[in-house]
Amino acid sequence: MLTLLALRHLAIVDHLEVEFAPGFGVITGETGAGKSILLHALALCLGGRADAGQVRQGCERAEVSALFDVSRLPDALAWLKEHALDEQVEAHLRRVIGSDGRSRAFINGSQVSLADLRQLGGLLMEVHGQHEHQSLLRKETHRQILDRYAGAADLASATEKAWSDWQEQLHNIQQARELQRQRKEQHEAWSEQSDALEALGLKEGELHAIESEYDLLAHVDARREHMSVAWSLLDDEGGALLRQLRQLRQRLSLLQDSGREWDAWAESAELSLQEVEQGLRQSLDHLEANPERLAWLDDRLAQIHRLARRMGCEAEALPAWHIKLQEQMQKLQEEQNLEALQALAEAAARQYQELSAQLTQERLRAAQLFETAVTAYFPGLGLAHARLEFRLTILETPGRHGCEDIEVFFSANPGQDLRPLARIASGGELSRISLALQVVYATSSQVPTLVFDEVDVGVSGQVAEAVGQLLRTLGEQTQILCITHQPQVAARGHHHWRVEKQIEGDHTRTQVARLDEAQRVEELARLSGGSQITSATMEHARALLESVL
Repeated sequence: MLTLLALRHLAIVDHLEVEFAPGFGVITGETGAGKSILLHALALCLGGRADAGQVRQGCERAEVSALFDVSRLPDALAWLKEHALDEQVEAHLRRVIGSDGRSRAFINGSQVSLADLRQLGGLLMEVHGQHEHQSLLRKETHRQILDRYAGAADLASATEKAWSDWQEQLHNIQQARELQRQRKEQHEAWSEQSDALEALGLKEGELHAIESEYDLLAHVDARREHMSVAWSLLDDEGGALLRQLRQLRQRLSLLQDSGREWDAWAESAELSLQEVEQGLRQSLDHLEANPERLAWLDDRLAQIHRLARRMGCEAEALPAWHIKLQEQMQKLQEEQNLEALQALAEAAARQYQELSAQLTQERLRAAQLFETAVTAYFPGLGLAHARLEFRLTILETPGRHGCEDIEVFFSANPGQDLRPLARIASGGELSRISLALQVVYATSSQVPTLVFDEVDVGVSGQVAEAVGQLLRTLGEQTQILCITHQPQVAARGHHHWRVEKQIEGDHTRTQVARLDEAQRVEELARLSGGSQITSATMEHARALLESVL
């Protein structure tokens, strides 16, 4: 139960503390007085969005805090204990917003994440907005309402997760098959290249040998000419180099010590030249033109370079690329096990089917109970002949939210067929249907505090009295806070707070006061007659209040 709400430097509020009590509490005030600020402060304490514009002008930061009595709330106590925040039987939720837009969250004095604040806040309070009836035009809202009433929200979340897991496994299978197809195409391409390399049969170092031999045969005439001239310079008969070298050695032999050393060098040179002469002679004897061999070498080189261009690599790298291709082809053969993936997908599908079947049963069970409970409130809300039905239609293809489509059907008049609510209900009917749905849901909710923001919009007179009585009855079971402009609703509150805006010079402030009986009469008269409060409106206000008391 909410016991205290404190605001500091929030919007036009300088400093404000409001104590709350159990039962049905109403909050009234003129338009623009600041009633929405209270709701916004509660939203911030429950983890709502914060921004710098919420900080009072000229202040460094705003601060809001809400104190809840959780002594009779086992779920909230368990949550606090799990997070080591259970030093007391109260939950103090606090939010600080800086002028830079950054915010911090605290629970019982310890800083926490916004996710933690939202999680605990969801166990303590629910807020039903004044425009919530507009969401009844969406089928998604119908499903959410039914699941909450059935107590199947966790089951619905588990079903959605099971569906996501199933789809993920199916996606994995699809990816594996696509990868298998790509591998097959790649293997075929590489196999073609490997076959071409295999047919070429190029060995490591073979290209260099072929190029050398080709160069030799391609220039055989020029080589013969150069070798012949060189040999003629060394030939014993006509060569001058060896003859001159021998004459040099004769002269050196006539010298003394130094001549002997020089003669040794000259002797070594003579022996080397003799070896050159012999090599040239032998090469000339074997040097012959071979057009057939040259043509074969030319064709072989053309094949090698043509395949290298096709492979996109250097000709020297072809043997290494052949080896690498064979290794990669071997890896491609290690395909992903599709059978294992299929087994995982089938297990995920079974899990989804089991959970969705349970969810369907819970929805069917709750739908009839919910319809009966909601329509029981219709006569008092001016819908005496209306009928409402949660219609579950089996889907051809199951989805993340289960195996059925859920939509509310409605009929306002006798003899009129039930049709989708979004197509036939008027604005006034929607607001009253929404209120009945919220009241029925609230009776089954475990949340101890429910806040209604002008849910009585669009109703008046006898219907407004019925709305007030509904909320008062609900307040006997749980704490209800309701912002209202209807005197018939406000008169039925166990407690009454009035929000006022005060202007002092250049400063505007919002104040909240709890009203005694005399003040309530005056406020009810204002709600009935506007700014002109007459004896008639005062008398009417007393009559409203006395009819309840």
